[in-house]
Amino acid sequence: INLNVMKNLSCIAICALSLLLSLSACSSGGEHKAPATGRAFEVLVVSPLSVWESPVGDTLRAALLEAVPMLNQREPMMDLVPLIPQAFTNVMQRHRNVLDIEIGPDYPEPAIKMEYDVYAAPQLIVQISGPSDSTVTGYIWEHRAELQQIFAIAERDRFVSTTQTEARIQQTIRQKFGFDISLPKGYTIRDEQENFLWTSFELPLVSQGVIIYSYPYVNQNTFSLDSLVNRRNQFTALIPGPADGSYMATVSEIEPDIHYRRIQGRLWAEMRGFWYVQGDFMGGPFVSFSTVDAATGRVICIDGYVFSPKHRKRNYIRELENLIYTVRFPGEAPAPAEAAAEE
Repeated sequence: INLNVMKNLSCIAICALSLLLSLSACSSGGEHKAPATGRAFEVLVVSPLSVWESPVGDTLRAALLEAVPMLNQREPMMDLVPLIPQAFTNVMQRHRNVLDIEIGPDYPEPAIKMEYDVYAAPQLIVQISGPSDSTVTGYIWEHRAELQQIFAIAERDRFVSTTQTEARIQQTIRQKFGFDISLPKGYTIRDEQENFLWTSFELPLVSQGVIIYSYPYVNQNTFSLDSLVNRRNQFTALIPGPADGSYMATVSEIEPDIHYRRIQGRLWAEMRGFWYVQGDFMGGPFVSFSTVDAATGRVICIDGYVFSPKHRKRNYIRELENLIYTVRFPGEAPAPAEAAAEE
C-alpha cells in the first residue's frame, strides 16, 4: 500500500464527506429507526485525522484492506471511509458499519465493544479503545482476524435476513435434493438433469450462478481435494460455453483452497478456486460447499460462480458464500445468527 497516496485520498474523502454532511443533514426523528446507509462491506472509520495518519491508521488499513483470497484481481476485505468525529452527525450516524477509535487516559486497557442499531437499522457500531496509540495499534493487529469477521458476519446476517426467496426454484430444490436453500428472486433455472440443477442471476455485465449436484458417498476420500475437483468437473461439463463444444471446468494451474468446517452444526468441505470455459476465454472465481446427507447417503454440493470481467467481484462472491447460511435439511432448526460462524 502506498501510504502517501492513501493519506492524500483520506484527506479528500474527509472533505467530501463533510460537504455531503452539510448538504444533506437531516433528523431521523420518529419512533422507528431510520434505514441504514452505505454500501455492503463499507466501514466508516471515525477518528481524528492525526490518528488516521498515525501507526493506528496504518495498522487498521493493513488489517481491513487485506486481500480477499481467490479473486482474479486484488480486492480488499472492506472499503474504509475515514471521518473526523466532528462530522459524525445526522446522516453519517446512519451508516451501516461504523468503527470508532477512542484513545486516551479514560481507557485503562485496550478493548473492543459492539453495539447494534443505535442510530439506524440494521447497523453495527464497533468501538476500539485504549490508553495510547501503541496499545491500540498492537490490539488491532492481534485481533485483525476477529475484526474482519465481525463486519463480515454483520453483512452476512443482513443479506440472509433480507433475501426474498425465489419460491419456484426453492420447491424444485426441495423435491430434487431434499433440502431448502433461499436463492434470491431473479434467479432462473438454466438446466435441470438427473442429480444436477443449474441456476443463474443475469445482469448486463455480471453473471452469478449456483450449481447444485449430488452423488453417492463412498468413503472419506470422497472429500479429498482431488475427488471434489474431479466431481466438480464432471458436473460443470454440463454447463455450455458460448462457443460450440465449449464447457465450464476448474482451473488446475492454481490449486483450489480447501477447508473443512462446521456451519450451523453441519460439517462442510469449503473449496475456493477459479473456473474457465474450455474452448473459450471466459473465467472467474467460484466457491463450493459439500456435505453428506445422512438420510440418503449422498454428497450434496452447492457451487457458486461469478463472471464479471469489468467489475469488482468481492460482493458477488460474498453473496454466494452467504447462501450456505440459508440451507436447511429436514429436522434441522435454524441456528442463532451469532452462532452461524461456528468453525
